[in-house]
Amino acid sequence: MKSASSSSSEEEEEEAGGGAGWDILMSLPPDILNNILARLPFEQLVRTCCLSHAWQRRWESVPNLHIWFSPRSTAVPDARVLWRCAAPVRSFTARVRMPHFHRAARWLRALARKRVQKLVLRFDNPWFSNSACVLGPALFSCRALTYLELHGYCHLPRAPHGFGGFPDLLTLILNQVAFPSGGGAAQLQHLISSAPGLTELSLDDVKTSHFDDNDVAETCAIRAPNLRVLRLIMFFDNGCRLMEDLPLLEEAAISIDDLIETPHYIDTFRRISNVNCLLIGTYLNQTIENPLQGISCKFQNLRTGYLTVHFGKLPSIMSIFSLLRFAPCIEQLHIDVMFCAPLELVEMTKRDDENDEDFETDDEFESDDYIDEDVLNAEISDDLFANLKHVSLDGIKCLPNDIWFMKFVLSKTRLLESFFVAFGYRQISKAYLDACRQLAMCQKASPQAKLMLRLRDKEDSNPKDW
Repeated sequence: MKSASSSSSEEEEEEAGGGAGWDILMSLPPDILNNILARLPFEQLVRTCCLSHAWQRRWESVPNLHIWFSPRSTAVPDARVLWRCAAPVRSFTARVRMPHFHRAARWLRALARKRVQKLVLRFDNPWFSNSACVLGPALFSCRALTYLELHGYCHLPRAPHGFGGFPDLLTLILNQVAFPSGGGAAQLQHLISSAPGLTELSLDDVKTSHFDDNDVAETCAIRAPNLRVLRLIMFFDNGCRLMEDLPLLEEAAISIDDLIETPHYIDTFRRISNVNCLLIGTYLNQTIENPLQGISCKFQNLRTGYLTVHFGKLPSIMSIFSLLRFAPCIEQLHIDVMFCAPLELVEMTKRDDENDEDFETDDEFESDDYIDEDVLNAEISDDLFANLKHVSLDGIKCLPNDIWFMKFVLSKTRLLESFFVAFGYRQISKAYLDACRQLAMCQKASPQAKLMLRLRDKEDSNPKDW
């Protein structure tokens, strides 16, 4: 039987051994230890202060931290902890939750002092509040920013006098952000022009333009010659205009419904004609004349195109062929099929979804424009499809126009390698099976084309090969 003194001695040895283990870790060169600690999630890094007296403040000397809080996390970052971080802070990503909007201003004051380089803030939608978050003026003190991303329902304050912008900014992403009334467009214009190295710009439903008594929108003149990526989404005209060609642009997403059929709309496409990947969205105006009809410039570099189309309207269908005309070298075409239905049909669909039953629409619910196939065959030349290799359609129906278009493409595209269709139905139906048979048996210009058909929302099953 061990004596009390020997047992106490063993406990002391175990404690010493544990302490020696931590001493070995702490004895690593500072750069190596910093590299290890910087890989820990921020909340775990801060908890290392509880390990021992030697670790109490060790985390505070780790530079280049990536501070990231999951959007699902209920944790609310403490500004006092941010003040204790070492500079510079490489990045800070957090969700700004109600009712903690006021905390964002405190974070920014600390992060400005820590020379934060990447800032990502996502704001809750204030459904039950009349006021969105107003960011504090400390944002304009974050002069070291190279990446700024703000998402949803926040108001930027007016920039202080003499604000020189963010000279090192490379990426600017603004989604549903509102600028000050009166001069907001000019503030965004200065923000962009003062970042000479800007390579990515995304303006999605940004409120920069306020109308005066004469209903004239303020203009934000966009000048960013080094842009590689551009996203310009306007549901309503906010005054943003491309004022110069973008020769280095590689990818663009354009949806500016409020400007369709205006010279500004055509001019926007002329400025981006060097892109090799282009997404064109037309979400609000699906029944007007072909929105791409007036585009005469050639997109010689364009290889991949994305387009939203309503197959019940002939002008919308014709926008596909307009895209092929001004992009003669396009190889990949992706079509997102929009479906507009009467309110009664929408309610029926909701009830069927709740009952987990398949709901199938047919032409009694659709007021499709009539397609004269002979006229279109005469107008649309085969050379439009000369380089097309991959076609995909998402949300297609089994209506006459939809079936005609799919057969038409299969019969014209000689270099086609893959034709992928995600039907807008949740379960197998007679109409779906009939459409699959028609497509499998129709004339195909490319014998090597691989036809893949599947139902929507069936990610767990592979496309059906024919």
